[in-house]
Amino acid sequence: MAHINIGNILNGFKGKRVLVVGDLILDRYLEGRVERISPEAPVPVVSLENGRGRLVPGGAANVARNVFSLGGIPVVAGVGGDDAEGGMLKDLLRDEGIDTTALVTDSDRPTTTKTRVMSGGHQLIRLDREVTSPVSERVRKDILAGMATVMDSIDVVILEDYNKGVLVPELIAETITLAREKDVPVIVDPKFTNFFAYRGCSLFKPNRLETSRALGMDIQTPEDAAVAGESLLDRLNASAVLITLGSRGSLLCRKGMEPFHVKAATIHVYDVSGAGDTVAAVMALAMAAGVPLEEGVRIAVLAAAATCGEPGVYAVRPEDVVREEERHSESSDLVRG
Repeated sequence: MAHINIGNILNGFKGKRVLVVGDLILDRYLEGRVERISPEAPVPVVSLENGRGRLVPGGAANVARNVFSLGGIPVVAGVGGDDAEGGMLKDLLRDEGIDTTALVTDSDRPTTTKTRVMSGGHQLIRLDREVTSPVSERVRKDILAGMATVMDSIDVVILEDYNKGVLVPELIAETITLAREKDVPVIVDPKFTNFFAYRGCSLFKPNRLETSRALGMDIQTPEDAAVAGESLLDRLNASAVLITLGSRGSLLCRKGMEPFHVKAATIHVYDVSGAGDTVAAVMALAMAAGVPLEEGVRIAVLAAAATCGEPGVYAVRPEDVVREEERHSESSDLVRG
């Protein structure tokens, strides 16, 4: 891997204020034992174990967790329901050092909650409680008002879309406009819905499948991704596009510059959950700290590798990134510029 002073860069992340706007999710994990099949239907009977459940902030909230664990100061803007889960989510966020100033309570929709029943480290079933229709105009205005109260202190904004109804086109445009007025960069982690609504963003970070579907093209190689990246730069008037390619790494595209490809650093993949959240957090902190995008991408790839090596969603720490860098320091072919 090309040499970068990773310690100095990670130290530069400390204290950077990141506004994470998007779909906040409460992830609930229930752990149990499977010893028999139900006589009522061909399904396993799970005996839930006392004390083996846990609650974790997910979705856009997981991005905020990664910002915090990497030394940044996260502020979340989104929606929670007027229910027990909403209270749990807000308490969890505050307990983890995440500012909830711009979190709006909406009594007309439940807190998005994903309940996973686990046994022996394997997921048996997931139960989702959610409403994915667009938030109301009142809620949208409340979210915008909350963001306006903190924007003067923000170094970078992340728009994190999980297709749960928060990032409607109007809020997307209003957030980008508000950030640009304050000269704050905006990073976008999109889903297919509203994929092309993020005009004028600083960095657009889709994955390979999202990009393939949106552009109607097959993307298998970095060369394919380069063509797609050029198209997205034009259509979105974005300053940069970073397409994550899974096992093929990540490709950074900018107008008038050669594409920059970083190979994947993952050695052992335990769980890919949350890798995209980690990349968004790293790129945001790198931009806030004035780190060149190429170095930000290198660090993001290492951070994603650390995330993939852990079960479930995982908030990556600086020491995880340093460990991955040391593991790959003698690999001269990790990066291809």
